[in-house]
Amino acid sequence: APSSPSSPIAKDPRYEKRWLDTLSVPLSMARISRYKAGTEKLRWNAFEVLALDGVSSGILRFYTAQDGTDWLRAVSANIRELTLQNMKMANKCCSPSDQVVHMGWVNEKLQGADSSQTFRPKFLALKGPSFYVFSTPPVSTFDWVRAERTYHLCEVLFKVHKFWLTEDCWLQANLYLGLQDFDFEDQRPYCFSIVAGHGKSHVFNVELGSELAMWEKSFQRATFMEVQRTG
Repeated sequence: APSSPSSPIAKDPRYEKRWLDTLSVPLSMARISRYKAGTEKLRWNAFEVLALDGVSSGILRFYTAQDGTDWLRAVSANIRELTLQNMKMANKCCSPSDQVVHMGWVNEKLQGADSSQTFRPKFLALKGPSFYVFSTPPVSTFDWVRAERTYHLCEVLFKVHKFWLTEDCWLQANLYLGLQDFDFEDQRPYCFSIVAGHGKSHVFNVELGSELAMWEKSFQRATFMEVQRTG
């Protein structure tokens, strides 16, 4: 008897599932933002990834706060791994006393400016005896002389601000507070400040508590190494 039209035929081609990219965002030297543009509102279930070349992922929204937190940590970990690779390449061209200890994106608090945007992105680096503040990451050896600010490590004080939120704050907000966004009018979480010997100060914010801990540890390490060199 002839087979039914709906019966499978052994020689039919099998379809293969493949990823189709609608947008590709390079993560090397990329940064993440959880805040609504021009505000101090922290998104509880969304963030944006911005590449070094200006490509944006757009606002990535997730069904739950936990999903958002998991993806934020995963993307952040990938960016960090790529940054470590860039540091290793840069250190091959540097003397042992001028090695890059740590670098990455932060947000700097604007001081004395009448602006709705109170923070702006900056790229910081600890290299040799110096602390660098850049508007864009250094991608070549020549870029290191183009920093907006450079401070000697022995002349600056690193201070972690007391205001703190755990990294599952999105989940807590969603489940317990019923809030769509956090509004930090006075100060964002995960902040630290740099005070220079001549009174100049900077206040910076990072996206995760783990990043804040890394900056604190790296400052201690870089300062200790410099004291050993000059002692």
